[in-house]
Amino acid sequence: MLDSIQLLKEARELGSTKTLADVEAILSTYDYPALREQERTRFRVELWDKVTPINGVSPEYILKDAPEDGEIYLVYVDGNLVYLQKHDPDQIGFVPMTPEVALAKANALVDRLVEEAIDARVKNEVLRQLL
Repeated sequence: MLDSIQLLKEARELGSTKTLADVEAILSTYDYPALREQERTRFRVELWDKVTPINGVSPEYILKDAPEDGEIYLVYVDGNLVYLQKHDPDQIGFVPMTPEVALAKANALVDRLVEEAIDARVKNEVLRQLL
């Protein structure tokens, strides 16, 4: 979620004379749960079956440096593969992931990406209204 004080600071640097109350009033018009739901539809998370080639790359090549007993998750945005994660990204080394951990990590990543996308869009729209 955006920081109204930071937004006001940026707006003032661009020449705005609006107040913090103005920023908060504009921000209050946004329905963040609806925006999250809408943005989330752009993403798809799945566990890789370890047999299907990915973007023409053979499974054998992809599996070369993956932990043997771990799951690999894929994250798609607008139907395009943008993340392929072979090990737990929050652990040091190549720590394998269970299916539950892999899906939880993938969904946490998507949640962060959704928030970043919403914040970027709303920030731009709010700044335009403040100028």
